Amino acid sequence: MNVESTLRTTTVTGLVNGESYTFSLQPVYSDRKKGGRLSVNVTPTSTRPPVTNLIVAAGDQKVRLKWTRPESDDLQEYRLLISSISDPVLIPREEESWEVTGLTNNTEYEFSLICVYPNGTSDAVRAKATPGQVYPIIVATNTLSLNEPCTFTYNDMYFTMGTIQAARWDFGDGNTSTESEPVHSFAQTGTYTVTVTITYEDETSESGSIEMEVSGYKWSVMELNHNGLSGYVKVSNPVFSPDGKTAYIPTSTPDGHLFAVDVVSGTVKWAFEIPDVTYGGGAVVDENGIIYQCGTDSKVYAIHPEDGSPKWSCEVDAVIGAFPALSSTGVLYCLTNKVTLFAIDTTTGTTLWQKTLSGGTGGAVAIDASGHIYAGTDAAIHKFAPSGDEVWKTSQTIQVTERGAFAIDAAGTTLYATQRGSNGLSAIDMATGNVNWTYANTGGGDAYFPVAAPDGTIYFNDKGGRKVYAIRSNGILAWEKELGAALTYCGLVLADNGTIYCATQGKVGDYYSIYGLNTTTGEVAFKYDSEEQFMAAATIGPDKRLYIGTIGSNNVGSLLALPVEAGPETSSWSVRGGNLYGTNRK
Repeated sequence: MNVESTLRTTTVTGLVNGESYTFSLQPVYSDRKKGGRLSVNVTPTSTRPPVTNLIVAAGDQKVRLKWTRPESDDLQEYRLLISSISDPVLIPREEESWEVTGLTNNTEYEFSLICVYPNGTSDAVRAKATPGQVYPIIVATNTLSLNEPCTFTYNDMYFTMGTIQAARWDFGDGNTSTESEPVHSFAQTGTYTVTVTITYEDETSESGSIEMEVSGYKWSVMELNHNGLSGYVKVSNPVFSPDGKTAYIPTSTPDGHLFAVDVVSGTVKWAFEIPDVTYGGGAVVDENGIIYQCGTDSKVYAIHPEDGSPKWSCEVDAVIGAFPALSSTGVLYCLTNKVTLFAIDTTTGTTLWQKTLSGGTGGAVAIDASGHIYAGTDAAIHKFAPSGDEVWKTSQTIQVTERGAFAIDAAGTTLYATQRGSNGLSAIDMATGNVNWTYANTGGGDAYFPVAAPDGTIYFNDKGGRKVYAIRSNGILAWEKELGAALTYCGLVLADNGTIYCATQGKVGDYYSIYGLNTTTGEVAFKYDSEEQFMAAATIGPDKRLYIGTIGSNNVGSLLALPVEAGPETSSWSVRGGNLYGTNRK
């Protein structure tokens, strides 16, 4: 839209609340030449928010409504509309429940609750109930998908034998709760009988049940395209929020946006715009849910999980290709392609210290249990104390693969590094920096993403040899498996069922494939074929699915979530950082 040059403000209408928009402003001069353009991301939010979590409990000729009050100081009152009743009910603003009496049993009513504000009213939130049909447990729906959260509420108009003192829930899947309104999800399909036992003040008790039908996952493939932001995935593996309900995956081309995906519904919660290609570094999630994403625009971003808004950004000296590492004390270590190691305070986004390393390109960063940092370049590996003091540097040349990764063994004494140019995998003594052994993948080219299993076996793959290798802790080959296509950047992930998964960057026949290999024999135990290309690492989610990004047509990729009936291997370095959060920390 064009506005007069004398104006300093304008209003844009017709937008959708909760959606993210980018607004750009550019001056146009009399000769029709244009000045520089400034942009800002904005998410419109209603000034008249409605109530949430409306539940209606039926009783004998009455119902009770409960809801969550909107967070607005401007709320004046509520207006309740009831079907077949002409006059609205006005409810004071401080209330969060209301009882409606004088209703007709066995008649279904629809209740519409509206918030009243000085500038108008909110959208109506609706629910239905039938007085006289009194159920012991109230849920929004009794048909769920796997891992879909559901709030369970006991109906105090069913339990009327006294004053309620306590509630105990049995969800029928081995889980229980003593909360009054627990939130629960089910990890397997089937029919579950959920029972609540109410204890009254006189120590008598009464129980009631509801049956829940749990079906399969809602989705398996979703396109990474949201509000005009899109891209495909290269190198980076998905990481998860602390509660496991959100997956984060950065795209690579055309720009490096970070996508937050609801893993239950398969919908994009938000996308954080990064105006440059991102492939390699990030993302990492801390204990509070903050996401840290390294961009190839020479910046590190801290992002709020609720809405994808920025917490801070930190400028560094070059592109970050190496995956970062996050310490337990809140320091993020990032290694740039100018081989500068940055220590960044995650609270403020300020640089605590920086060190220039040997070599020409940054490759990998990891942190051991004592907080020491290991940074690998195309020339050597350096060990630093948390203060920034260097402890040692390998005397032997170690050419850590660009955008590769480190792994640390279960004992925390050996660092494994994959190398460039058929130099394979090296085992480094973490105390001294000495190289214990090297297994060369002769003719295989660059090696990627080592994984250390609980039994001491180390797995890695290579670019040109098209193989996955299993190496014993003494450096001896246990087995190797050729997958029939190039494995460029296709990182491994280890599941708790003794299967290690790897995708192919090239086609095997007509398809790109994901293989699950038996860790004892190397034989194929799982195979998934895709028409979209893989060039990235995978992660096993807490919901027993394998997550991986793809390269699709027209620079738009997808996120896959494939049921594998196995969880992540949590007692080893099973994927980047050995956990779902990508911390690269022991």
